[in-house]
Parts: sequence; structure tokens; C-alpha cells
Amino acid sequence: MTGLRTPSAAERARRAGTLVTPALGMRPHRPPDFAAESESMHRLAQALTSPDGAVLQTLSDMALGLCEAGSAGIGLLERDAGGTPVFRWVAVSGECVVAVETVTPVDDSPSGVTLELAAGQLFSFPQNHFTCLEHVVPTIVEELVVPIPGEPEPWGTLWVMSHDRQHLFDAEDRRILSSLANFTCAALTMTRAKADAEARAAEAEAARNALALAEARKDDFIATLSHELRNPIAPIDSALTAARKLATDNPAVLSALGIADRQMRILKRLVSDLLDASRIKHGKLSVRPSYGLLQDIVADAVTALKADVNNGLHRLHVTVPPYPVTVHADPARLTQVVSNLLLNAVKYTPPDGEITLLVEAPDLGNGSVHDASPHTALIKVKDNGAGISASLLPHVFDMFAQSPSARRHAEGGLGIGLAVVKHLVTAHNGTVTITSAGEGKGTEVTLQLPIVCESTAAAAITARHTMAPMRILLVDDSADATEALGTLLELEGHEVQRAQSGPDALRLVESFIPDVALIDVTMPGMDGLELAQLLRLQAQCSLTKLVALTGHTDVASRCQSDERIFDRHLTKPLSLEDLADVLQHLQD
Repeated sequence: MTGLRTPSAAERARRAGTLVTPALGMRPHRPPDFAAESESMHRLAQALTSPDGAVLQTLSDMALGLCEAGSAGIGLLERDAGGTPVFRWVAVSGECVVAVETVTPVDDSPSGVTLELAAGQLFSFPQNHFTCLEHVVPTIVEELVVPIPGEPEPWGTLWVMSHDRQHLFDAEDRRILSSLANFTCAALTMTRAKADAEARAAEAEAARNALALAEARKDDFIATLSHELRNPIAPIDSALTAARKLATDNPAVLSALGIADRQMRILKRLVSDLLDASRIKHGKLSVRPSYGLLQDIVADAVTALKADVNNGLHRLHVTVPPYPVTVHADPARLTQVVSNLLLNAVKYTPPDGEITLLVEAPDLGNGSVHDASPHTALIKVKDNGAGISASLLPHVFDMFAQSPSARRHAEGGLGIGLAVVKHLVTAHNGTVTITSAGEGKGTEVTLQLPIVCESTAAAAITARHTMAPMRILLVDDSADATEALGTLLELEGHEVQRAQSGPDALRLVESFIPDVALIDVTMPGMDGLELAQLLRLQAQCSLTKLVALTGHTDVASRCQSDERIFDRHLTKPLSLEDLADVLQHLQD
């Protein structure tokens, strides 16, 4: 008999009642837990410098925790000895951890069906239909599988299993897995690039080209990771600030918020370091000198680290000149330099340790020196902490350079801080040196900066005016981001309207004329740049100031350079101080 068609594996699973993907859309799903995702991304950032297998295991562990699953794993496509395509479980977490390195066929398996349909799929009691899962213990109630994209073919699949009838997966679990699958693709792509480069090591030119490509992919991945981290940080940070304002009379709540705030500061530092690393690689980390007092810059750095110093029970000794020292430097970046050096001293000095910050500069106001050339400021940060081994000392300013003891440190960071210090000091035409007698014998960092100049009227500090309430349009596709930042702005006395898309914003301005529109650049559909262009065409918005909100450095640069579209730009997560400065500037 002719004309009969053999049903596909997906059709057979659907007819058997095993393939139940439509159920995901009908089940109520929980809201996103951005705090948990941020913590997981922090772990992933630290795993990037670990062996390749550790990165895949970290991604598997993240899938297990974020989806509250019983088991999770990554299956990569390969061929067996006979050339048949199979999946090898290269990373497994949870109940099925003993099944690591299990091999399952592509044909007639949940992962095979998922790749056949090219989208995430849900399976109910898959062991009743797929014989390749008969060995899995305990019983699989549900399995959610998503493809790991790749070129020219998918890398494999990322999956989670439930062994409990009380825990069923929903659409939020599929979103989380799809996002993790994209990160898995990036990690595997870098691994392949590295392997290709090592395989061609005998051909020097080819090896250099492959390593350059791998480095570029790593930089792009770091830039993407920092951007993805900033998105959930922004609403969490705004919500914490709003909560502190609402709980001023509740010591217990304020204490809990204080813990969250300290952890948020650590996470923001890590993200800022990743972002600065990307900016350095792309030549976008620059300085904008202005006149100011060196004592104010040092005071800001010390204030920023005060909580860390107190928590570590350190003794910090600060010595600055008794006379005003005017400098021509970028105050924010120089504060960042001093803060980074103090933070390193705090992290690697044991409790009750000694940290010294010494600042020396000539007194140009006493009439003894009159030449117009800049003079040198000397800044030293010394501690009696962990010290640096002789083998690592020549590499301390390299990106991601860390000693094994630093990697074991609870808050050891990513090894970016000193590289940023080196770059910023060089941008100020200065030098930085670091010395240490060895591990356990402390460290001393010395900066020499030709930035001291004679006092000028430009160095005077003007008092900040009280800001009048403003009408603000807040546009961001993240509901959590708009709600948290909107509430915070309302507590500051502003009138706020929220929109989660470009079309929503255009409808709002028909009846609400904002003084300022804060617009997320990377929205789906109509992005922030297109919305800004349309707002410029609205007669009622002719006086509205447009401010771009972005977590991506290259997007920020484009917004900043095109003054015809945006008046200003701000980087996520928003700081209240930066936002206040911009609003004040636009109001003046």
C-alpha cells in the first residue's frame, strides 16, 4: 500500500499524551525573581575564569535552583562510534547527578523531539514513552527541555525534571531556561574558539587570529553579561531605596534593608567592574577633567568605603595636606581609583588590620611656586594584609589577574579593579606602582599624578539648588523597573506616569505633557530611539527633555553622540545622585 507516512517522534509523543507543551501557556506562572537571577549571574561571572566544565556545571546548577527543579542537566550533541547522533549528559545536577555522562539517542528522546520542533517542550511522565529514560531514578513527573542554539546546528539541550507531583513547570521556567540556554551557547562558542586556537598552535599566524577571535567573543560575552545583570539590578536598587524611605520608623525593617543594601553594593561593584572592562577593551573609558579640591575627592572615596571599613573592623588612617589642593582631574574617576585601592586593602586585610591612606601635594597658595605647569600629587595606600606573591606581582594590573587565595576570598571580585586603576591613572598622565614583600606581608600602592594646579575660580563648588517637582514620563518594558523607579520618584515629590512600550507612551502624552521623559533604549518592538524620534514630532512635547536609560555601553555612546534625539543619557542601574544631577541640569 502506498502513500502512508511514518509519524515523527514528536507526533508519536503527542498522540501518547507525553508531549504536553500547550499546558505551559494555560498554567498560572509565578512572577520573575530578578534578585535570584542576579545572584546566579554573579556566580556565572565568577565561573567564567574557571575551567570549561565548571561553567557548564554552574549553568546546570543555576537551572536547578531558578526553576526549583528536582534534576537539571545539559546534553550535548555528538556521534557515537558508529556515527549515530546521540546526546551526552555533560553536566547534571540534583537527584540525577549520578547519571552524568549518560548517552541517549537523538531519535525518539525528549531532547530529540525538542530539536525537531526547534522550541522549548514540556513532557509528562516521559519514562512511559521514551525507553532511553527507563534508568532514571526517581520517577520523572515532568521534563522541560529547551534547545541550546548554535551554528551551523544546535549544541544540544538544557533540561529540568520534576520528581514531585506538587511541582509542575510553567511559562516562567521556560523563559529562564531559554535565557540560560543562550548563555550556554556563548560559553560553548568560546570553548570551541579556544580549542580551535590551541589545535592550530603550530601555525603561529593562524593561532594568533583564532585567539584574537576568542578574545573578541569573550569581550562581547562580558559586555552582554554586564548588560543583562544591570537590568534586574535597576528595579531592585530602586525598590530598596523606596523601601528605606517608607520604613524610616521601623528599625527591624531598616536593619534587614541594610543587609540587602550591602549585598547590592557588592553586586553593583562587580557589574561596574565588568562594564569598565568592556569600556577599556573598546576604548570608551575616558576621563573628563575639571577643577576641584583633592581633599574632597579623597573624602568621597573614604565615605564610599566607610561601611566596608567598619564591617571589617579595620583601622584606617587618612593623612591629607592641611591646605587646600586644587587639581585638574576627573573627580568621579579619581574617586573611583582611590576607592578601588581602599576596597582592595579592606578585602585582603584581616580584621583589626591597619590601612593607611597618605596624600602629599605642594602648597601652591603660599606664593613659593608660580610656574604654570601642573605639579605632582602623591597618593599612597598601604596595608598589612594578605600581600602579593613575587610570581603574581608583575601581572597585578592585567585584566582578570588574581592569586588563588584571592579567588577563594568570599568577596574576591573578578580581578578587574587594578586594571581599571592602571587605565585611569594613565589617562591622567600619571603612574601607578605596587610593591609587596610577599604573601602575608602587606601591600603598598603608589600613585603619581601631575594634576595639581594653582587655585582658580573654576574650582569653587556651587551649592545644589532644591529641585522643584517635575512631571516625568517613565518608559521601560520591565514592569518591576517602572514600578520601583516610579515609586521612588513619587516619594521625591515628582508626578510620574508609567509606560511599558513605545505605543503606550505615545498614548499617554496625548493627555500628559511631561517635563522629562526617561526612556529605556533597548525595548522590544518600538525601541527607545524610535520612540524619542516620534516624541520629537509631537507638538505638545516640544519642551520635553528626553533622557536615555541604558545598560549597554555602545548604545549609551550612540545616544550621547546624537544630541538631536536625546538630551542626556544615564546608565543602569540608576543612581539617585546621577538622576538628580541630570534633572537639575535640565531644570536650570
